[in-house]
Amino acid sequence: MTHPFALASGFTNPEIARWQELAEKALKGAPFERLIGQTYDGVPVRPLYTSADAPNPAEQTGVAGQAPFIRGADAVRDAFLPWDVRQTILTPDPQAANQTALYDLERGVSSLEFVIDPTGNCGVAASRVADFQVLIKGIFVALATVALDAPADPLGAARALADAVPEGDRATAKLAFNLDPLAARMNGQTGCSLEAAAGFAAQTQALFPMATCLRADARPVHEGGGSEAQELAVLIASGIAHLRAGEALGLSAAAVNSTLLFTLAAGPDVVVEIAKQRAARRLWARVLDACGVAAPMRLQAVTSGRMQTKRDPWTNILRATCACFGAAAGGADVITILPYSSALGLADENARRIARNTQLILQEESHLGRVTDPAGGAWAMEALAEDLAQAAWPLVQEIERAGGLPTALDQGLVQAWVAQTRAARVRDVAKRKTQLIGINIYANLDEVLPAKPAIAATSTPATPLPGAIPPMRLAQDFEALRDRADSLSPKIFLATLGALAKFSARAGFARNAFEAGGIKALGTDVAHTDQAELIAAFKASGAQLVCLCGDDATYEAQAAEAAAALKAAGATQIWLAGKFQAPAIDRNLFAGADILAELTHAITLLEEPA
Repeated sequence: MTHPFALASGFTNPEIARWQELAEKALKGAPFERLIGQTYDGVPVRPLYTSADAPNPAEQTGVAGQAPFIRGADAVRDAFLPWDVRQTILTPDPQAANQTALYDLERGVSSLEFVIDPTGNCGVAASRVADFQVLIKGIFVALATVALDAPADPLGAARALADAVPEGDRATAKLAFNLDPLAARMNGQTGCSLEAAAGFAAQTQALFPMATCLRADARPVHEGGGSEAQELAVLIASGIAHLRAGEALGLSAAAVNSTLLFTLAAGPDVVVEIAKQRAARRLWARVLDACGVAAPMRLQAVTSGRMQTKRDPWTNILRATCACFGAAAGGADVITILPYSSALGLADENARRIARNTQLILQEESHLGRVTDPAGGAWAMEALAEDLAQAAWPLVQEIERAGGLPTALDQGLVQAWVAQTRAARVRDVAKRKTQLIGINIYANLDEVLPAKPAIAATSTPATPLPGAIPPMRLAQDFEALRDRADSLSPKIFLATLGALAKFSARAGFARNAFEAGGIKALGTDVAHTDQAELIAAFKASGAQLVCLCGDDATYEAQAAEAAAALKAAGATQIWLAGKFQAPAIDRNLFAGADILAELTHAITLLEEPA
């Protein structure tokens, strides 16, 4: 049957070669490879994908709701609740935490995760059964899952929660005890043994058939700066370790899988996050197939703490929205959004409300869950997911050759991977190859930060055990520099050379760069008629630091003389925006330079006593 709307009939058949020719023309001499991104695993992210890029047809992804469950566990997603909206609670007082939980449930949250810290320093101060009874009072555990994150004493918290549930409710109670000894080790916490976790699962499954007891959480790799393939490899290796521990106690692979929750971080790169979750299901399906099991993976996505900023924290709302979109489109079963102010400390109700409503808007207004596996069949998503899985599988094998994840952690294998990738990330942020809005680019020097909460919003121990993977935030080095700048009110004079059209691009670049370090740039848009006027403007600015801004031709004609005159007028340090050099020019600022190092040098100069 011929379709009545032949929408492409007026166009010639597209040719990849012709498209690439046009793309190269638009690049104006730059290499085509500039359009090809690359993850930290070396996985290419191409600007255009075709059917030729899709995975080998022999490796079918199947359909949603059927093995190998790469496209998700359900054939049709629940129209009312396509994914579980989970909110974390760290309020120290159990009664207050309970009230917060009930408040969140009444306003759209479908499950809760209580962070437990018996000291109350960074979580709910609960340790006794009575504390957990207060914590879950009024919560219908048959409807709303109650999950735990109890790094200090996971088994003690799990047992207390189990005992707190009335006996008549246990058969229908939707709990997530989340015992995860390996994530605890990566976070530098004591945790419990794999054997003890498996033993708890063996004892508890019959009493709480609707609960999950175990967790395979790879977020420590992500939060430590690791790559997608490293995070995936640790996720799968952690699942394998749980399978082994369960097998030693007589639990089948199917039984362990049914009580296991996998957890990944979700960052702001939507395409990569969708592909990462699809890759996780591919990899785990391969493991279960080797065990003779066909069952879905239950996957939780938690928005990245690594991407959060303390400065300009409202941009975290946008980052979390992108991360949640990627997690939902990638098919996550459970999604948690960290409040935008989490890097500052315990979130207030406004931050919690925005985190909660972000998910509800994506569900109920954007209808993101109405389509089952929306990314399925897209050449880009399928190809990138396959590439990530192929990058992760050799790492899984390397962990297994080392003797499994516990031994690999003992040997420092995973820690070394993460440290190497972390160092690369730090370099890219310093050079602004990785751009953080409001931090290393487009900083807002006039922002008024929210009041800093008295309570931390992280369960990271103050003194982690040896072998921990220390968490990071991409913004932390620039923010530390901003903190130093706050007490100085630093400024720099932009010595513009030539006409406005000649210097505006580099003056804008220089202003943007220096303000990322909290240094106010003066004279960005001012053109000077001669050198005398330039020197007078410099003296009137009261600045000690100077950055020359102009185009290459103007530098050749004026930069050396202007720099010498500015030094004579009292400039203590002179930068030039570009790569031109002359005797009186101390340093250069250009795209690809270590901007953090230049800003650190500037702040250090201003901190020195006059």
